[in-house]
Amino acid sequence: MKRLCETNASRIGGLPAEVIGRLLTFLPVKEAARTSLLSREWRHRWRSIPQLVFDDSFAPAPEKSDCSPDDGKFLMHIYEALLLHEGPITKFELAIPGLGRSRCPKLDLLMLYLSSKGVQELTLLFSGTGRCGQLHSALFSAIHLKRLTLQRCKFTPPSGFKGFPKLTHLQLENVWLPLDFFEHVLPKFPLLEELRVLPRCYGYKELAFVAPSLKVLSFRSTLWKLCFKHTPVLSVVSVLDPGECNYAEDNFADDVPDMVRLFESLPALQHLNLGVELLLSLAAAPPVPCQLPTSLRNLKFLEIPRLLLDRLPQAQVLVCLIMSSPNLETLTIRIDDDSYHPPSEVIANLVELLEAEDHPRVCRLQHLKEFNIRDSRGTQVELDLVRFVLATAPLLHRISVLPLKELSSKKVVRFLKEVTLYKRISKEAELKYLWDDEVDNS
Repeated sequence: MKRLCETNASRIGGLPAEVIGRLLTFLPVKEAARTSLLSREWRHRWRSIPQLVFDDSFAPAPEKSDCSPDDGKFLMHIYEALLLHEGPITKFELAIPGLGRSRCPKLDLLMLYLSSKGVQELTLLFSGTGRCGQLHSALFSAIHLKRLTLQRCKFTPPSGFKGFPKLTHLQLENVWLPLDFFEHVLPKFPLLEELRVLPRCYGYKELAFVAPSLKVLSFRSTLWKLCFKHTPVLSVVSVLDPGECNYAEDNFADDVPDMVRLFESLPALQHLNLGVELLLSLAAAPPVPCQLPTSLRNLKFLEIPRLLLDRLPQAQVLVCLIMSSPNLETLTIRIDDDSYHPPSEVIANLVELLEAEDHPRVCRLQHLKEFNIRDSRGTQVELDLVRFVLATAPLLHRISVLPLKELSSKKVVRFLKEVTLYKRISKEAELKYLWDDEVDNS
């Protein structure tokens, strides 16, 4: 058996050192270290791998949810591995369940050590319940960072923090942030291109983004007012609510965003995913314009995941965005449940809004190639919208409809019969009805 292992090791050992190093990065630290037993040639190979991952394969999760590992014990094992390591560490991930929920000086030393090794990609995942983990001050001296991922911790930069001059990607999940983070801390990341903020413990009522190099923003949290003060190259914006939205009318009565000013600040916008809270806050700022004064010429993908097509002023927001986007190629809407909405909302005729004489015909879906309806209820307003799209989109390739699971077969048949009678301006346009759990991956 030993001879067989040595033979296999010698075969792999004939590969270039760069290839072997790359292969070892796919192994957990423990498994990579065990390759030192294969032969003398392999004894020190693992010590130079530039990517180190310490996760639950290194320290199993505690049996009880309220238990946490001994921070000092596991960190000492990590230090032992680091003392044997040679060369730079470009990527480091620490994802041991429960680790870091209490103040631990050894984590400070670890962050200081990684900073001195020029770490470029850093992931710190503090899981479990209870209070957020402590993000240690030494982290903020890691000036070579290019990618940073944080989970369940407090991001509190020390006084005099000058920023991460090379950071391009930042992901924050359930991270406590100072109130001035987006307006005054983000500018200290001058090369930041992608920012992802997942559900947090603390919601913001107002956000102002200042990020001169930001291209992709994915934000999922509760907010009411949003503005972009300096985001000249931001092209992908996804602003979604974290869960169930409170539809009380007075929630959107004050401090709502100015729709015209909001989109004027996004000259490079290409992809927009508009969550229900932002949608309702835009709708709560009357009057919703028929068309924006500044055309969204770069917008090609528009998605609204929760929408009532027959309610004002939600329908007006949709119409405004469509009429302001002359180069729109893909439109995706998910029909919302009207039981969550205030009964006082005025019923709208969406197609009449789209066919209003105020709108120049040149802006009507001239470049639309794909239209998707999700959670379809088979209503008349959906049929009217499909008819309008088929009649006004000359480049249309496909309309796909995914019905609500509870939708009766009678309504489905009625919907399909009706659509087959509609005239189509595009000869290539086809209707694709997605049945049951069919997934549209095309």
